[in-house]
Amino acid sequence: MYIALINVHGLVRSDDIEMGRDADTGGQTRYVVDLVKELSSREDVEVDLFTRLIKDSRTNEDYRKSIEQIGEHARIVRLTCGGTKYLRKELLWPYLDEYVDNLISFFRTQKRTPDIIHAHYADAGYVATELAAYFQIPLVFTGHSMGRNKLEYLQSQGVSEDKLNQYYHIHTRIEQEERTMRHASLVITSTNYEKNVLYKPYESQDLSKMEVIPPGLDLDTFFPYYHYEIQDPSITEEMKLAQYSMVKELQRFLTNMDKPFILALCRPEARKNIDLLIDVYGKSKELQAIANLVIVAGIRDDITKMEEGEKQVLTDMLLLMDRYDLYGKMAIPKHHNPQRDVPEIYRLAAMKRGIFVSTAALENFGLTFIEASAVGLPYVGTDKGGVRDIFENCESGILVDISNRKAIEEVLYNLLTDTEQWQKLSENGVQRIRQVYNWTAHADTYLGHLKTVLKNKKKQPALATRMGSIEHLLVCDIDNTLTGDKAAADELAKVLNAHHDRIGFAIATGRSFESAQEILKSYSFPTPDILITAVGSEIHYGSKDIPDKGWSHYIRRRWKPEVIREVLSTFPELEIQNEEGTQRRYKISYNIKKGSEIPSLMERIRAALTEARSMQHLVLSHDTYLDILPYRASKGDAIHYLAWKWGIEANRVLTAGDSGNDRDMFSNPLRSIIVANHEESLNTVRKSKRVFFATKNSAAGVLEGLYHFKVIEE
Repeated sequence: MYIALINVHGLVRSDDIEMGRDADTGGQTRYVVDLVKELSSREDVEVDLFTRLIKDSRTNEDYRKSIEQIGEHARIVRLTCGGTKYLRKELLWPYLDEYVDNLISFFRTQKRTPDIIHAHYADAGYVATELAAYFQIPLVFTGHSMGRNKLEYLQSQGVSEDKLNQYYHIHTRIEQEERTMRHASLVITSTNYEKNVLYKPYESQDLSKMEVIPPGLDLDTFFPYYHYEIQDPSITEEMKLAQYSMVKELQRFLTNMDKPFILALCRPEARKNIDLLIDVYGKSKELQAIANLVIVAGIRDDITKMEEGEKQVLTDMLLLMDRYDLYGKMAIPKHHNPQRDVPEIYRLAAMKRGIFVSTAALENFGLTFIEASAVGLPYVGTDKGGVRDIFENCESGILVDISNRKAIEEVLYNLLTDTEQWQKLSENGVQRIRQVYNWTAHADTYLGHLKTVLKNKKKQPALATRMGSIEHLLVCDIDNTLTGDKAAADELAKVLNAHHDRIGFAIATGRSFESAQEILKSYSFPTPDILITAVGSEIHYGSKDIPDKGWSHYIRRRWKPEVIREVLSTFPELEIQNEEGTQRRYKISYNIKKGSEIPSLMERIRAALTEARSMQHLVLSHDTYLDILPYRASKGDAIHYLAWKWGIEANRVLTAGDSGNDRDMFSNPLRSIIVANHEESLNTVRKSKRVFFATKNSAAGVLEGLYHFKVIEE
């Protein structure tokens, strides 16, 4: 089974994951990497984890490697998306179609298609949904966090509608989550809370295809605290050094290192309610007397240079520390290695009979609760959300109403002073975490569900399979090339149907997509594999009408339709075309009034648009129609793009046309057919060896060209 995992954003590598570096490198990154590592040990599985290629002086060189091998059967594959600078996930939405194209190209060059695609988070969901349409392969989705829940929280914090859209792109995210869930064969959640509550507001929620599979934990790293006391030989010098370093770091803050730790470990985000924990501790002389407060909140060098939300949280922490005079009792270390130091922080707290605390009002899952429990450190946390599953499975901590400050204080004090209860919770954590939250069990269940999905998969013709199987691609203009002679058109249609397995059929026309479909219905041609319409500004695929969004992404660069319309509104020789379908997203069409001096008019139009700093492609047809497209868009460029995308050698593409606006379809190394009823302006390309001038009109001329180039035998 070949599985493609997609995790577009964040800093993804197999070792030393930079957990907590930013909002995009957290539990989700850890999950996908650990899942890949477990799957890599399976003989019957191959897996690729696809993420972004990053070449940025601010990030490690590891993220520049195109391929990172993880064991014999797994890799991290990095592909470009939106340049190579590191970008937060909210900025990646405009570039995801580029990522889709790069993935298609990768699969094509590897000569292998995944059996299943598993998307992580909404951005990967968009990419995977596009790929599933092209390849007709099952889609699995894990949201990790959901946009509707995020929207509700942000609105409760008074975030403006402008920021919701401009910074978070929240409505785009929710729309894509709905779409991905609608197309998914399987939706995986980590907890029953996610399945039954977090996904409930979505119209696309379908409980019949949702499965709860608790993730695993690296139990070799999160071993029990008492292994130090029994001198476990598997404890490395690196682990011992990490613990020693953390002790030295905490000694900078704490006067009495012998007291138990109340430990909080999270990103500096407002929803984590770190200020609530400091407030509870700061007002309790009893807690201060028996325990230190240790808060590990991300990594920082200079608070003033951090993002606004993080800056505010850390500033509030320092102000509260000062207000309650917690110097010597409260530690807020600036740096730690997320992979090496975090297990040691938990173990230090457990050795001192401390407690792990999270005062977030809601936990969707609660990875830190599992980590703490695994080393034998009891937890205190919210009674709402996914942590309830951990509580019910392991009984390794205490849940409390986070809105009740007095209850939090009492639970902390009682657990710190009740040695018997602490020991029971600690032992439960060590034993039961290993039974429930291990990667072997997770992967076994996961692969079982994937096999069921594949077994139930309905076999459908895949566009990608079709494009990879054809020997030749015939691309024809419609008007006066395919049309004009019904008998000849029927004959050409018979030939195309007879050679359907070998010859792909495409049309390239100035007509709109809807108009092209309508006229083709009146002929017996097979359904085109590809429709290049609106003078090359749009590409659709076959009977399913799948738009090629990668092409739209490619041509939209520097497209300024408002500027073009404003400039050309001053030309009395032009009138905007009003017929339905003539104006498209990437095409502006005009009629040229009779009697206009065409050469002079075109020269003035180009000069005016150049002065307005607008880049575009002008297509003049029959001295009567003027189409304005993005400068990258044309029928010829669309054909070359398709040849690249689907790995069709350009010399196996045949183009056929009759008019001047087909001219860019006749460029090398394409082989071209110009029918006998062509415009005189095309006579200038007669010298090209790759262009065949037919002696017959319309479809009969196309058929003549196919014989000439020996694509079919007479």
